[in-house]
Amino acid sequence: MKLTKNIISRDEALAISPAYVAFVEGDWKSFDAISSVFGNLKRGQAVITYQGGVFVRAKVSSINHNTPQAEDGPVVRVTNGEFSWRVDGDRYAFPDRQ
Repeated sequence: MKLTKNIISRDEALAISPAYVAFVEGDWKSFDAISSVFGNLKRGQAVITYQGGVFVRAKVSSINHNTPQAEDGPVVRVTNGEFSWRVDGDRYAFPDRQ
């Protein structure tokens, strides 16, 4: 999947959430802060996420708490208007200030 819509720079993502950027870059100390926010996302909410080597503005398209895959948190899909993908378990997502 090659994303082209709603790409933002690392600096823009850093302005939204330094903890999220640190988490994406491998600072696992930020995980607890990110996962607690991630668990409270709502359908339709604007978020930033990291996919394919870029930060992306997206919207939460679905959240499912009632599935066997939701052992450690909800199954969350996002869309940037071009593609949709799951973010739970890999890079997660963080609320956008927009």
